[in-house]
Amino acid sequence: MKKNGVLNEKLKTYYKDVNLTNYRYIFQEAITNYKWQNFEKILDIWAWTGAFLKAIEPFNFELYGLESSDYWIEICKKQNFNINKFFLEKWNKLPFWDNTFSLVLFNQVIEHLKKESWQYYIQEIIRILEPGWVAIIKSPSFYSKIWRTDPHHIYCWKPNELLKEVNIHSNNIENISLLRNPLEPWMMFKYNENIIDTWHKYNKYPRIKYIFVIFWKILDNIIYKITKSDIMLSISNITFVKK
Repeated sequence: MKKNGVLNEKLKTYYKDVNLTNYRYIFQEAITNYKWQNFEKILDIWAWTGAFLKAIEPFNFELYGLESSDYWIEICKKQNFNINKFFLEKWNKLPFWDNTFSLVLFNQVIEHLKKESWQYYIQEIIRILEPGWVAIIKSPSFYSKIWRTDPHHIYCWKPNELLKEVNIHSNNIENISLLRNPLEPWMMFKYNENIIDTWHKYNKYPRIKYIFVIFWKILDNIIYKITKSDIMLSISNITFVKK
């Protein structure tokens, strides 16, 4: 609980000036991969500032969120989002009926959970999804040293490891895919807030970053074709559809 309290205080500062439109690309991934779908009810688990919900608000979906912090709940409610207070703990069932949502987002959450808690919540996400609809799961990769050494992170999955964990439920889900987001050089350093602010939060050198991203994508393609390795991936970025 003490660790969570420290994290909540940090996030109040870190996300107070976040560019909300940066979160729209997450939804664009879903549209690109599942463009035949007409989403209706959307759930963001661990909504924080409401950034994702705010980014897709113009599309007029029914938007819901779960959040544990009273501070962020208040921020979300001021934006008129439907937010429930909820703690992600093993056996704490998500407070929704079966087959409720057409899109569930679990973004930057599981690295704050113990492995057994995530294994429980993958089942819960499947339960509350409507058949034929989509879940998006994003978490920093084990190979991203700056996030792996973040003192607020409990466990960072290797992308193929998480993909294997999701595949355990293949009797209930389909179209399981691991989207390939390659590492960037700044991620090779140990946890450093100045580096994170410069290269991630404020993106002060976009042209340089863009060049590195292109190079890393090419390198990842070569390594993947030869070895099927996930070693170049910065994110465990998985989507699937409930059968």
